[in-house]
Amino acid sequence: MRNVSDYLLALDFGHGGGRATLYNLDNHKIFSSYQKWSYFSPEDDELRKEFIPSNFFEILCTLVRVLLKENRINPNEVVGISTASMRHTCVFIGKNGKELYGGPNIDTRGLFYQDVIEEELDFDVFNITGQWPPLMFMPARLLWFKEEQPEVFKNISYALTGGDWLIYKLTNEFSSEPSLASATMLLDLVKRKWLTYIMDSLGLGDIALPKLYNSGDRIGQLIDAVAKKMKLKSGIPVSIGGADTQLGLLACSAVSNGDVGLVAGTSTPVMMVTSKPVVDKNRQIWTHCHVHPERWVIESNAQMGGLSYEWLCNSFQQLLGKNKEETYKFMEKLASNIPPGSDDMIASLGSEILKIDDLSIMRPAIYSFNQPGHPMTTNPVNFGHFIRATLENISFAVKGNIKQVESIIGIQKKKLLVTGGMSKNNLWLDILSNITGKKIIATNIAEGTSIGSIMCAAIGAEIYKDFNEARKNIVMYREEIIPSNDKVQVYKNCYNNWKQWYDRLGEI
Repeated sequence: MRNVSDYLLALDFGHGGGRATLYNLDNHKIFSSYQKWSYFSPEDDELRKEFIPSNFFEILCTLVRVLLKENRINPNEVVGISTASMRHTCVFIGKNGKELYGGPNIDTRGLFYQDVIEEELDFDVFNITGQWPPLMFMPARLLWFKEEQPEVFKNISYALTGGDWLIYKLTNEFSSEPSLASATMLLDLVKRKWLTYIMDSLGLGDIALPKLYNSGDRIGQLIDAVAKKMKLKSGIPVSIGGADTQLGLLACSAVSNGDVGLVAGTSTPVMMVTSKPVVDKNRQIWTHCHVHPERWVIESNAQMGGLSYEWLCNSFQQLLGKNKEETYKFMEKLASNIPPGSDDMIASLGSEILKIDDLSIMRPAIYSFNQPGHPMTTNPVNFGHFIRATLENISFAVKGNIKQVESIIGIQKKKLLVTGGMSKNNLWLDILSNITGKKIIATNIAEGTSIGSIMCAAIGAEIYKDFNEARKNIVMYREEIIPSNDKVQVYKNCYNNWKQWYDRLGEI
């Protein structure tokens, strides 16, 4: 029997920073604490990006302590813990159990070892794993250490994802699950088992991969040393979570075949849920495992939407002298006065339509608009135009990615399930609905990744039996947004114009 004030804790290892979230099971209140972090390039090699895992873990421990203290929460009321992690992040563990390397999703040191992987493997890696090109995945990074730092390589005992590492730090247990494992290029999508053949073929067979579980499985208990750092009681059940995006899908109930979910955070992945693994025959987008044990996803990705909008916010914040929340509200107000199409202003600012073989292409950022001083210009641009055009740019890219996944699966749904930080922006949700022509169903709580992790904690703590029961009790939605026929028609022409600009910029 649980207490009326029980809490669940989610730890989120994100790209831009760490987040700790406490969720009250009875009144559904959320308490969240966040801190940014950054990466460094050893020896000024820009292909290499690293972090010091122990420093990041200390940040997460501090965030938990801050949450408990500032919100006067009794540590004894925390009854379950789980995790979330960005994908394509690796931590290598030495024979003494200490971290030898931590690399985020932007570490591309494996660039020069792609050819080795293609030459050594005698099967179509993409069709089995759903992942390509090799430069960003775990095997290529391990090959880099094998060739460039052999002394470090010889000491590697375990190769983990960022989420696996978090569970290891909390429990001293080595474990993984399919949603993160499928982003290593080492998992058989159909069997949901490690492809140890790849490790053996590349001379990496002495390095262990963790045992695979399902998201929500209880892995162990919070160890004493970490409990002291977090000011929690030891022995709290710790359950394995999953990949940040797939947990976000879970939080917005994108779990049925054909559901399209959008996790609009720093980046903007667009995923369609499938009841069986489907690999794109044109090799343009990825396939992953869902955190749901009987689901998969195909992923197209609009890339750095939230990051681009944050850049714009930072610029306005310097001018206004307001805090970030006030600045975002002010920006939304300015942009709401601008008509759909931003008076023919077009932005191209970091948002993409995913083609995995073109990941190295960097399109120049542009704002294109009529000359403000020209006598033929009746509506000269102002700050509101820049803001709205940026929001439209993100939405155009989302539409392009949705069209891509729909064409592969042959399913079109009239609704789009949305979560993530950008979903706090009411104007953007309205723009998104009218550009995509879809009804928008957004989660009541923007931090969908954390909510997905909370559900995993609830299952591992035996509060709910499965994801379906957890969703019914935890997930809540905002009022649905219905597209306007008039605005949908306006945006069809605007999208075509944007797409022409987008294609041309890829050739510059």
